[in-house]
Amino acid sequence: MTVAVMQPYIFPYLGYYQLVNAVDYFVFFDDVNYINKGWINRNNILQNNLPLRFTLPLIKASQNKLINEIELSEYEKWKSGFLKTIEMSYKKAPFFNSINTWLIDFFSSSYTKVSEITSASILAVATLLQMKTKFYYSSLLKYKSLGDQDGQMKVIEICRLLNADQYINPKNGSELYDKKTFALNDVQLHFINMDNVVYTQFKVDAFVPYLSIIDVLMFNGIDGTKELLNKYSLI
Repeated sequence: MTVAVMQPYIFPYLGYYQLVNAVDYFVFFDDVNYINKGWINRNNILQNNLPLRFTLPLIKASQNKLINEIELSEYEKWKSGFLKTIEMSYKKAPFFNSINTWLIDFFSSSYTKVSEITSASILAVATLLQMKTKFYYSSLLKYKSLGDQDGQMKVIEICRLLNADQYINPKNGSELYDKKTFALNDVQLHFINMDNVVYTQFKVDAFVPYLSIIDVLMFNGIDGTKELLNKYSLI
């Protein structure tokens, strides 16, 4: 069985979903400290052929709090503005009608905490793309407390709990995780590396990469996005 463990982000980029789709079990790391100026509550979409940052407003977000402790601020107001921005930015995209309807349906639910809406955004995309991955929340797993030990040992403990013999992590974690340490604990460590994915946006000769999955869906639709999920390599 293969496992991945990641903090939940708001409609993250394609590479995140490639990781989700590559494993049997995906664990939302929601009981770790929030990261200021990270990607948990923000991302980029495309507007006027340039990346446009959107940010979920939070109440007293701090690195001294766990992700699942942080509440949203003025969510209804933000949601209304965000959906208007999506319409303005993508109304001429080839799959706007179907994806915008899906987004409106997603935002019809109420959310109070950043961990709820971020994990829900990932689950919604996984359902839309018919992924078979099973999801867990680290806060609900009874993995033993490891005190001040590093995140690597906590991840290994989660692998043990889920009877996983393989763990996959984004390539940028290669400096944090050691294959020998995982092997000593009977877990094979792999790193996933997204290919140089390029698709047609509004301006054919100027591709803007690493945008939210919303951008991928608007220009590729469900079937096209499914094909892009396999554009990666494991190292």
